[in-house]
Amino acid sequence: MRTVQFPGLAGILPGYGRQKPNDWGLGMEIRGHKDPHWTGAHSSPRTFGHFGQSGSFLWVDPEAGLAAAFLGERRFGPDHVRIWPGITDAILERFAGGGAGR
Repeated sequence: MRTVQFPGLAGILPGYGRQKPNDWGLGMEIRGHKDPHWTGAHSSPRTFGHFGQSGSFLWVDPEAGLAAAFLGERRFGPDHVRIWPGITDAILERFAGGGAGR
């Protein structure tokens, strides 16, 4: 689930544009070194997760020892793109001392 299945494959990360590589496991997106990214600037490259059109997300950062879920009620859009990275960075700052990817 969290192991890259097709290394180096480029693709589109909805709301964040073309990523090369755009690594995915089995159903989970793997953060790697994508920039920009919905999990924020301080997530480790090993972070994996998924977000959907419902405006919800789930991520796991194994290096930080943290996971987070956000349950949305509005369809995914520009507000999510703008807000989600800061939410993740704040969680990492508060509970993991600034994040594993620093």
